[in-house]
Amino acid sequence: MKLSSRFQETFRSALASLWAHRLRSALTTLGIIIGVASVITVVDLTKSLEGRIMADVRREGSHTFFLSSYVPLLKRTSAKIKRMPMDAQTVRELRELAPEITIASPQTNIWNQQMMVKAGSLSRRITYLTAIDESGLDLANLDLECGRGFTATDRITRANVAILGARVAEDLGFSEASLGKSFTVNGQTAELIGILKKHGDIPFMPQEEDEEQAAMWGPDAMFYVPFGSFRELARPGAFDNPFWRLQVDGRIPVKEAEESLRLALRRIRGLQGGDADNFMLESNSRAVEQVEKISRTLMLASGAMVGISLLVGGIGVMNIMLVSVTERTREIGVRKALGARRKHILVQFLIEAVVLCILGGLIGLALGLGFGTVLSQVLMKHLGSVPLWALAASLLVPASVGLTFGLYPAAKASKLDPIEALRYE
Repeated sequence: MKLSSRFQETFRSALASLWAHRLRSALTTLGIIIGVASVITVVDLTKSLEGRIMADVRREGSHTFFLSSYVPLLKRTSAKIKRMPMDAQTVRELRELAPEITIASPQTNIWNQQMMVKAGSLSRRITYLTAIDESGLDLANLDLECGRGFTATDRITRANVAILGARVAEDLGFSEASLGKSFTVNGQTAELIGILKKHGDIPFMPQEEDEEQAAMWGPDAMFYVPFGSFRELARPGAFDNPFWRLQVDGRIPVKEAEESLRLALRRIRGLQGGDADNFMLESNSRAVEQVEKISRTLMLASGAMVGISLLVGGIGVMNIMLVSVTERTREIGVRKALGARRKHILVQFLIEAVVLCILGGLIGLALGLGFGTVLSQVLMKHLGSVPLWALAASLLVPASVGLTFGLYPAAKASKLDPIEALRYE
């Protein structure tokens, strides 16, 4: 008999044995199914979260820098750093020393836990107003659904006009037809000049059921005013030390631009060689690196999780295969008496173990992709893509588990003495 024919016969015998005990076979694969489904779901969710965050980060461009006077308390204390404001004069000097800056846009938040917005009979509590200049929306890559953006005139005259996020506008009953209408913010009159396009909720952040908290998260819950307006609602000095978005020439490498800006700022602030920075300068590239680092950490954690699940599943496979060897002792004796060699018995039991594990991997893969897709859409509003290595691993790893944990039962079966096996009751 040819080798291929022998293998086919052995393979058919293995499948027939598994089918004859299909309930037991299905229960045996549960550990593999759960392990593979869990890791595929986690990988899918991780990729979805990464894709959603990366899309938001990249919308602002890799050549956008974020500048402020903020220094973490621990660093401020340990390095004895004295805080200095990041005011308009500092940024003007920075632009003189760093001509690669094309746009410098200030932003500050006007905080007030008791701020109430009223439009006719409708009202909504908000936590803060965000004051930006005429470049703020463009640098944040926020698009208008209707209306207009802020102008230099709005900023210079400190006009009481506002651009609302989609959810805030909806709560106040505003639409395109409401442009030009007036409403009040803590008693101060404001004019609606624009409504932002709906952006969608941020993953894992508070949503509409907690309105006061929801008002803090995402573009849909934002309330923008011109930089310098509504000073009466702001704390003293709020506009003297803003946060800045800097757009630099896209032809300059990000790291080179960051180093140039850092050196210029240290020079402006009179910092010497050994002095720690008394400012924060971050780029979107740094944010991308941080997201990728978090993603890798989650992948490692999911790998450890699936390793434990597959270990448990592999032990279950070994246990069932040992039981199967005991139950089929006479069958093994008959096959050996009819001429089956040791390697044929070994291969058959190995095939049974590997097929069990691969079937478990396939079912787990299908369940993981299904759960991952549904949860990604519900939680992230963004569909991720499971990488090819994860798809391949969902089959190759269970196959290796089957080989590893099926080897001992298969070897035990192949070593049975045919005479003793035939006498077994």
